[in-house]
Amino acid sequence: MAQNDYLDPKGEIKLSGKELMEAPEMEKLASEVLETHQIDIGPAQIGFLLVYPNISKQRAAKCVKATREVKHYSGNDYLVEVSGELWDMLDDDTKKMLLYHQLLHIDPVFKAKNQEWKMKIRKPDFADYYVINDKYGNEWYKTIQATVSSLYDLDPRQEGKVTV
Repeated sequence: MAQNDYLDPKGEIKLSGKELMEAPEMEKLASEVLETHQIDIGPAQIGFLLVYPNISKQRAAKCVKATREVKHYSGNDYLVEVSGELWDMLDDDTKKMLLYHQLLHIDPVFKAKNQEWKMKIRKPDFADYYVINDKYGNEWYKTIQATVSSLYDLDPRQEGKVTV
């Protein structure tokens, strides 16, 4: 297999029918969210990717800790991935809420014993939902569920299974 078999003509990575694209717009909105909500991510570097057509039909977005290989090649400690088709349909306020939710999963911890940062993912719990829900309600989440449902014509039983 030739070295460029994983790249499409534009140089974007394609894996198993999915296309990954760096997302400068998402990075810009995330910077605004970090500043607005005073989220401290320490020295962590975050990469932002759109996954086309989607991560899955029921997965809107995810935040993952980068593998050591990804960290080595990209410098990113975390990756925030969002389903591209969904992203393209959302308004800016909903995009910011989606990013806010994902950024709350980032949990760099400074270890005083050895004077270094340990990059962790905050386990999904209700705490991050409460922070958002108390201040902004859950309309943003309902908007995402409705958009995913209409985009992929989900059965009503599947709508409640859409994850962010």
